[in-house]
Amino acid sequence: MQLAQIYPLQFGDASGIQSPVSFGGFGSLTRHIGRLSTGIYEAIDGDFVDSYSLSLLNPYMPNLSASWLFQRAMSAKQQSDVSTEFINELLHVNFQSMQRLGDPVMRPFLQDVIKFEPLAKTLGLVMITKPQIIPSIFKQVGIPVLLDWSLHFFMLGYYTFLSTFADPVIR
Repeated sequence: MQLAQIYPLQFGDASGIQSPVSFGGFGSLTRHIGRLSTGIYEAIDGDFVDSYSLSLLNPYMPNLSASWLFQRAMSAKQQSDVSTEFINELLHVNFQSMQRLGDPVMRPFLQDVIKFEPLAKTLGLVMITKPQIIPSIFKQVGIPVLLDWSLHFFMLGYYTFLSTFADPVIR
């Protein structure tokens, strides 16, 4: 969503720094308060208060972009070709898979922290244990949305790779 010129800096739910499937506005604000307060101070101190500069305080985060697919898949549509039980089935198979994969997979999800490895493991197990749900996911969200999501999922993996291997070398 494009930011209006008169509102160059957003906080809480409006900021986009939390998952769209949670009510994490206050939680996201508290998680990011240190980064945001330092960034705001530096922006004011350096006179970088234009809309573009302030938008850099909330950078692209592929984990949040990837989590939008969950919201899209769990949204009820007026005209839908999927079973009325689809959303419940999808939630059930995902939580069942995360439970089988254990705490290292379940905990980040419950804490609204989308990570590449737990997400990849969960999706893989869902595809293995309940492949018949995949056509319903395609029907519910549509091919263009899945292709867009695939880019964010790839970027989540790329960011994870960089964080794991490049960041230690740089620091």
